Amino acid sequence: MSKLKCSIVEDLMPLYIEDLLSEETKKEIELHLDECEDCKEVYDELKEDVNLEYEKKIDLKEDEYEELKTDTLDSIKNYLNKIKYILIIFSMAVSVGISILGNGFLSTIPWIIIIPFVLGLLYKENTLIIATALIFNILFNIVLQSAYAIIFDSIYILLCTGAGLFLAISIKNLKTN
Repeated sequence: MSKLKCSIVEDLMPLYIEDLLSEETKKEIELHLDECEDCKEVYDELKEDVNLEYEKKIDLKEDEYEELKTDTLDSIKNYLNKIKYILIIFSMAVSVGISILGNGFLSTIPWIIIIPFVLGLLYKENTLIIATALIFNILFNIVLQSAYAIIFDSIYILLCTGAGLFLAISIKNLKTN
């Protein structure tokens, strides 16, 4: 004879179905279910509902898994692209700024070569790197009110950025061959 009342068994049934009860409590519920037809019916209905819900969730996941995976990967790819573009723009702004604002003209050349070189190794955005370098060159020269230097600095920055990107492309080709 079970020690549990029907109301207590019904309250514990979801936990019993999910197998979250202690062994002692499980045995008491099983004993009660063997003796009480009403609780057995409630148990069967609950068990069926839980199985149907589980099957619906599994079917939903199986049907929409590829779409969910694609959406997630696309959002990650878009986020990484934003970071990449911000990094390229910021890096080129810094390198052009150092090159134009630097006191020693020759001492700043490595920055305008090394930064495009590293960006060229990391990303395949050579056009964006060159365009960003030229745009920031023009902006810095306008801010410094040295319009006469725009052409000279543009050639200098284009050559140095191109040299850095050329080195990056050469190293990439060496790695693939």
